Amino acid sequence: MYNFPYMRTFLIIIVILFASYAQAQEKPIIDILLPLERMTNEYDIISTRQIEKSTTFAIGNINRLDTYLSQEEYNGTEFRFISDLYKIRLDIWDLNFTHEGAIDYTHNRVDNANTLAGHYDFAFSMLKAIEHRNKYSFHAGFMTDLYTGFAYNMRNTANNPAQGYASLSIGGAIKAHYDLLIRHKILKINYEARLPFVGIMFSPAYGQSYYELFNNGNYDNNIVVTSIAIPQYRHQLSIDYPINNQTYIRIGYLGDYRQSKPNELKQHTYTNSFLIGFVLRK
Repeated sequence: MYNFPYMRTFLIIIVILFASYAQAQEKPIIDILLPLERMTNEYDIISTRQIEKSTTFAIGNINRLDTYLSQEEYNGTEFRFISDLYKIRLDIWDLNFTHEGAIDYTHNRVDNANTLAGHYDFAFSMLKAIEHRNKYSFHAGFMTDLYTGFAYNMRNTANNPAQGYASLSIGGAIKAHYDLLIRHKILKINYEARLPFVGIMFSPAYGQSYYELFNNGNYDNNIVVTSIAIPQYRHQLSIDYPINNQTYIRIGYLGDYRQSKPNELKQHTYTNSFLIGFVLRK
């Protein structure tokens, strides 16, 4: 049997020697200690500080309904740009910032009317590591989402041709990843989701024009409370393929399902998209 007190002393001396060597080589101490940690632990705990930046483009189908503009559903194509910054800080809450812009062009069932629409979305999340290892991780926490946009129906040239959107919500968020080894390449499988719980949004009343709302000041319950009773959900599944130690190519799927019923108006956008882009981890 090993004499554990002497073994502990021996390990302390080894750590000190490695630290001295790391300082001499001007390398981070974590780079020297990680191999020793891998020898003594079944699972590897990764560095407590990481930054992940991703830039992706998405294209896919969108189904749009806004009964303020039309009673019909519109279908078409959406183009979306997403910029994401994720700061992993294991000792405290992780921070996730997402900027997103999109534009879509849709048509009705008989293809005699079209709608041009766009939006900007900013989401901020605070996530806590439930489990965080080299091979896999799971983070959960809270998010807030600010959404603004517009829709212009090219057929309604005389009566309410345009609609503006603005909403603010808070809810829950999760992120997870798993490393898959295939032919000496580590592919990172990622999943993330956001679910609003409660919020507020702007909406005109049915038949209320923007002229009477803003010029005449005729307020008619135009700030509406939203809740999970009419659920909304955004999720993304992606795979990152390594180009080098820090850069990855990302491909995946994005589903974004937004719906509401303010002032008895029905609104929804259901989007299913293919995404591709780059990820930088450091």
